[in-house]
Formats: sequence, C-alpha cells, structure tokens
Amino acid sequence: MDHQNVDIPSCPFCPFSDTDAQFVTEHIEFCHPENGTEHGQFTMQPQEAASGYQRPSVWGETEYQADKYVDCPNGCGEVVTNTELSTHLDLHFAEEVAHEDPTSPQLGALAEESNGHRFDRFDDDHDVQDKYAFRTGAGKAHNPRSKTVYHKTVSVGGVKRLGRAELGPHANEKRMPSWLLKMLEKGPNIAQSNKISSDGTLSKHVTAENEASHVIPVLAKLCEQDTSVQRAFLCSPGVRHIFKMPREGGFCGYRNIQMLISYIQEAKTPGHEHFQRGLPTILELQDMIENAWDMGFNSVGRIETGGVRGTRKYIGTPEAQALFSSLGIQCEANSLAETQEMRAHDALYMDVAAYFRQACSLDGNDKVMVTELAPIYFQHQGHSLTIIGFEIRDNGSANLLVFDPMFKTSQAVKRLIGTSAKVPDPARLLKAYRRGSAYLQKYKLFEILKLPVLAFCVDYAER
Repeated sequence: MDHQNVDIPSCPFCPFSDTDAQFVTEHIEFCHPENGTEHGQFTMQPQEAASGYQRPSVWGETEYQADKYVDCPNGCGEVVTNTELSTHLDLHFAEEVAHEDPTSPQLGALAEESNGHRFDRFDDDHDVQDKYAFRTGAGKAHNPRSKTVYHKTVSVGGVKRLGRAELGPHANEKRMPSWLLKMLEKGPNIAQSNKISSDGTLSKHVTAENEASHVIPVLAKLCEQDTSVQRAFLCSPGVRHIFKMPREGGFCGYRNIQMLISYIQEAKTPGHEHFQRGLPTILELQDMIENAWDMGFNSVGRIETGGVRGTRKYIGTPEAQALFSSLGIQCEANSLAETQEMRAHDALYMDVAAYFRQACSLDGNDKVMVTELAPIYFQHQGHSLTIIGFEIRDNGSANLLVFDPMFKTSQAVKRLIGTSAKVPDPARLLKAYRRGSAYLQKYKLFEILKLPVLAFCVDYAER
C-alpha cells in the first residue's frame, strides 16, 4: 500500500504532526488552549516574532543550520528553535497527559513512539547481541567544537568565539537578569517529611521540588508490563531525575551534570567526597567549570564561550568533562558522527548497547535488567539529556531511555513509586522517557560522556 500521498494530521499553530489524528487533537487542546476553537474549527493566531540571526554552526558537520529562537507557547519559560518546537510541545503533552490515575485507561491509548529506525526482526537474543554489538571506532568523528577540547590544554591560539547556534539565544549576554540570579541563589523549594523505614526507625526525608528519586524502578516495571518491549536495560536505580525550575530557561547541561553527580553520591564512587554537602547549584557548577579552566582542563572553552559565570550561555560535553576531570573523577568523552557506512543514531544505539553489555549478558532470559551502571551525559545540537537505559522493541526498533531536564516527572509516575500497581497502558507513561529514531535521525553528530564502569548486572526480578 502506498502511504506517500496520505495526508498526515498536523497542528495549525506549530510544526507538530502525527499519524494519529486523535493525538494531534489532544496536542492542540493541551498545548494551545489559548487559541480556542470556532464552530469546531481551530482559529489560526499569529505567532510571536522570533529574534535572532543565522550563523554557521561549528556543529556544521551535522548540516544543522542555526535557527530562530522562540519562546515555548506552553509557557514553560524555555526558549527553543523553530525546528525543535514541535518535538518540544509533543514532550510537554507526554509530560502532562499522564497526570491522571495511571491505573485508569480513561484517556485511551497514546500513540507509542515506535517510529524509530527499524532493524531486521530478531529471531533470538544472539541476533540481538550481534546487531547491537559495538564496532570499535564506528561512527566516531573529531569533536565538533575544537581539536583540543577533550584534552588538558595549554595553547588556545586561533580559537574562535562561539555564537548563538552553540551558546543559545543569550550567547552575548554579559549577565543573567537579577530576578533569575536571585531565583537560582534561593534554589528550589524543599519539602521535608518523616518516613518509617523497613526496620521501624523514623527518618527525615528531604525532597527538592525539581527532583524525583526512585523513578528508574518505576520505569523498569513499566517496561516489564509493555508488551512491545523485547529487552530493556537501565542504569543504577539511585540516579535522580533532576529538571528545571519554572522560568529557569536553558540550563540543561548543568541539570545533566547534577544527574551524574546524583549517581556518584548514591554509589559512593571515587570523587563522591566532593559532594558531601549535597548537589552543587547551577551557580556553584559555573564556578567549578571556571576553576577547571583555571587548572588547564579544556581551557579553550573559556575563549569559545567568553566565560560562563553568571550567564545563561549553554554549556556542553567539554565543560562537563573539564569539571569532572578537575575533581579527579575519571570520565571518557566521545563524538559519534554519520559516516558513509553508518548513520549517527545507529552508531549511538550500538555504543549505548555496548555500554550496557559490559554489565549484562544479552544471553539471559530476563526481559528487564537494572544495572549499577552510571547514566550517560548525552549532547546533540542545542540540547543535552541523560541516558538512563536502552530498549529493544519486538518490531526490531530501538529506543534510548532518558531523563530530560526540560520536563518534570509526571504525577502519574510519582504515584507508582514504591507500588506494584499494574498500568493498563504503560506506553503512555514511557513516552516521555523514550527517544527513538524519529527524534534522533534529525542529527548527524552526537557527543556522550561516560563515567568509569564499576558495575554489575542486577536481575530486575530480584528487586
């Protein structure tokens, strides 16, 4: 059957589209409620003019062009490019649509993100293992920012200052607004509660409004219940989902660094003594990056960015690596680019699958495996996330499982923490955490940063 001429339903207010017409309708009702309807027809409203100029990106190997920035129409305070707006709004919908009782199917099934790259259907786990076996050097390329950025540097001659395409809409801003600085200095609201532990003792539990603990065990149970999942592998359950505060803006790189630090704290890996006072704030992380540059770690970053202390400039993998290296925390950074033989997201899938294979054998019969591995810092053009797992679907496709700092943990997922409840539509809750090829194929270069492997595999059934 020829599907090329079939009209795909789309949103009249933004670039969002989906083959599921009901999903598009729900997207419009949720993401654009201010536009309203008239006689059953959506009324087009003029979009706010976007400011900015086009500048060739140093990520040019990806053929990604710098785009205009627009404020998120959903009011989250995020500034995104036009090309990312539809995906951003789609994930807002996935974030909020699950707020209803997860044990009730009242919203109906949500379209799964199963549009990922389709591999040949696997007949057994040996085929899975072969398909996702990491090929040494496959898809690797030079770092897109600088030939010296992944090394302790001395000379910075000839280094160019980065622009809006790399540093975001506030690339030339000397100082962040005073209201934002005060908000970051104050930090998130903290809630305290008393909990009775398994041994009957009473302990204080402190929770920040922009953090969620024990989410990974919930995702493991959802993967177990999702019949479309053939195998799933997740990182240490101690990793916290840390997301931005309201009106915070684009500090995703810092939030992902915090998620890696949450693993270091929980696992007490080498370097955890640097974080005994809790998670460093965004302002403290900026100081730590500047100190790392002073020590000579990826110091070319200071020239490229013009400095990050007190600014809203985006940071990336080089800054994360500089920070950890300056503290004596081992880490490995790599770039994965499209080659003539392989697309970038295929190389990424293989690398992530190989990472989890270090701690788990694919020969086992368990559907979901929770490891003690660290999460992975993951960067693509304009945004960074934290990879917490990897899925192989029964149709041969693959998904990354991620914590995205742009989006908060839904109330539905929070209600499942510590329970054994079964969900009628687990894919609906997993959608916000899945990134398949429909998302990844837009990019031709990725960067990842990994902490040392000090892990073993844990049978999900034993948890």
